[in-house]
Amino acid sequence: MSLETLLYRISQGDEMAFRELFERFFPGLLSFGTSLLKDQLLAEEVVEDVFVKLWERKEAVTSIQNISHYLYKAVRYASINAFEKQKKHKSISFEDVGESFTFSYSQSESLLISKENCLKISKAINELPERCRLIFRLIKEEGMKYKAVAQLLGLSEKTVENQMNIAIKKLIESLKADLPELNLYFRSGKN
Repeated sequence: MSLETLLYRISQGDEMAFRELFERFFPGLLSFGTSLLKDQLLAEEVVEDVFVKLWERKEAVTSIQNISHYLYKAVRYASINAFEKQKKHKSISFEDVGESFTFSYSQSESLLISKENCLKISKAINELPERCRLIFRLIKEEGMKYKAVAQLLGLSEKTVENQMNIAIKKLIESLKADLPELNLYFRSGKN
């Protein structure tokens, strides 16, 4: 079901549509919240609170132009508020970002990518520097636009673009040895 249809059905009070939206975004939002808070239980509370507030304002949900960006931004602000309440840290920096992310794939992609290769890709992603890993995940795994990621993280679009270039180059180099089939696509040494 398309996001537009889901949002419309949610605005009409459809709990099943809301559950589908929750299940679609919860894993990524939880990972993002955990990377900011360094506490998975607190991140779960933060993400669940964001969804509760969304449900409470369900009549206005169709006015949200980019639900993904809206949810990530809400989790970011809620995480900052949770930090302030616990007085653990004064600010969130890229050095505070979580240790690892899990590479996930859809059923159709699983036909093309073996589980072993997915593990290699996950390992390569987890070896990226923190900032590259976070930006890569938001763009490639969550489908966010460069501009949305820049706004979410308080960076310029050019910085996001540069970080993506760094991430992709590092992934290619890391995966060339493990996945020789990449050499078909990346023959020159200028990658």
